[in-house]
Amino acid sequence: MSDSTYEDDLDSRRNFSSILNRAERIYLAVLRALALIFATLLLLYAAWLGASGLYKVSKDAESVKEATAAVTAEDLTAIDLKSAEAAPQGKSPDPAKQQRAYYEDFNKRYLALYRSKFEPFLQQNDARASEKDFESRFLQIGDRLEAIKEGNLIFDADKADLEALLKVMTEAAAAKVSQDRLRTYKTARKTSVSRTVTDMRTERYCSEYGYFIDMCIDWSTRQVPVRRTVTEVKLPEGVVSPRDLFSAYHDKYVTTLGDRRRENAVAAEKARADILEDNAAGAQSLWTATQIVGLFIVLMFLFLLIALERHQRKIAQAQAVRD
Repeated sequence: MSDSTYEDDLDSRRNFSSILNRAERIYLAVLRALALIFATLLLLYAAWLGASGLYKVSKDAESVKEATAAVTAEDLTAIDLKSAEAAPQGKSPDPAKQQRAYYEDFNKRYLALYRSKFEPFLQQNDARASEKDFESRFLQIGDRLEAIKEGNLIFDADKADLEALLKVMTEAAAAKVSQDRLRTYKTARKTSVSRTVTDMRTERYCSEYGYFIDMCIDWSTRQVPVRRTVTEVKLPEGVVSPRDLFSAYHDKYVTTLGDRRRENAVAAEKARADILEDNAAGAQSLWTATQIVGLFIVLMFLFLLIALERHQRKIAQAQAVRD
């Protein structure tokens, strides 16, 4: 091989080596930059996970308190009288003398509200409520005392509910819409409405007759329809008596209060469940943040290796130049 050919071959290998070195330096620089960027992002993400995880873990489900349910006079007067019916009240308690005394006193105060605000609008032939009938319909003192005795009702809570009921019913009775309804009943004309009612009556009949002996062998019973005419006195649609209006307001209060308490209980339980879920998610975030910090350390070690390799390469290049 001639000297010129050898020199050309040597120059070609040097050029190729130079290209590889430049490419390697570019790749190392890109890798170094990417490692720094990725490590920075990891560090920021770990910090965010750690902060959010600590916040979620620090939340206490026991701090969630159920909202207090309340019913206003507007809730009662907004009732639809076309569908309102005086339904009997549910059961309630039985305790000591002071509890019975309170319920009896409350029944008198509640009855006084009815007699002063509703009864004056009764028509001439309408029956007046007796104290016993009123207590049986609205208070059921015996049931309340029995429930207290059995631990199904808390007297102090029931007392607070009844006082709130009296306050709201007093406000509802004074509302203009209530006064208009009562005056409308006072002047309303009742009409007689007749309708046919079909009842079923048990009838005994001969199911098997002996013609040779001319007498019944076997008797059976069957249900036969019996029609009768019933005459009722009705009010115009949407007009109710003071007693039924009072009952509708009372039942509306009890129903609305129960519904709102159930809604508040569900909302509080959901809030507690959300906090417990956040607690679990926070613990997981803290563990993930710990893993990311570990990955960050690995990347920093890789970055250190790249920096050492670059440093060694510069030393080798400087040594080659001196040689």
